[in-house]
Amino acid sequence: MSVSLSIKDVPEPLAERLRQRAARNHRSLQRELMALIEAAAETPLQAREPEPAYVAAPAAGAGAAGDGLMAELDAVVAGSQWGSAPLLPRDRLHDRALARELDFDCREAELRAARAAGPRETSR
Repeated sequence: MSVSLSIKDVPEPLAERLRQRAARNHRSLQRELMALIEAAAETPLQAREPEPAYVAAPAAGAGAAGDGLMAELDAVVAGSQWGSAPLLPRDRLHDRALARELDFDCREAELRAARAAGPRETSR
């Protein structure tokens, strides 16, 4: 049996962002809201082992400034979502609602990837 829920007094800017999100996902607003609620109500993912920590190579004497800097920077961002973040215009850089939406999208993508990968075996 289904239950009807309603959300009252939604600010127009938020409603517009939800409409845009629904359009991006080729869904009606109702279906988009249902997808958001389903994702929020899902069983949380099990904690996973963190990525190996970045370890800086010890300095090998006095070399030219910047030797290996790009390799070190690549090691810092390896395995992160660094390159997948959208570029925002200056007026939206500090938009907290947008940051929450982007974070939700990222976590939703991680959840889909984890489900597609199947259950992980743990060592005992």
